[in-house]
Amino acid sequence: MVGTANKIITFLLEQDKTKKFEVKECKEKRSLDSNAYCWTLLGKLQDKLNIPKEEIYKDLIKNIGSYEIVPVKNKAVERFRKAWSKNGIGWITETMKSKLERFYKCNYILW
Repeated sequence: MVGTANKIITFLLEQDKTKKFEVKECKEKRSLDSNAYCWTLLGKLQDKLNIPKEEIYKDLIKNIGSYEIVPVKNKAVERFRKAWSKNGIGWITETMKSKLERFYKCNYILW
């Protein structure tokens, strides 16, 4: 269901109280045109800087995008990284040594 807060609240108040609902804010999706334009600009940067556009993109994601530090057990790090990167080129992980290693066997994963 899409609607204003009042419309959604009214709808929810009329529903069975045992049901569960998920409410999300509707956001405009980036158009395919803007995505294509992004890659066109990255291609121009690639030509000027002699750096592959995929590397430029990944660097932008790392420096501008948001990330969390997540502790992951050492034995699960590579499996997590592989699964995470399947989402696309912008789904980046980096590992660093955990400061908690003597208490937890884990690395931190940045994405």
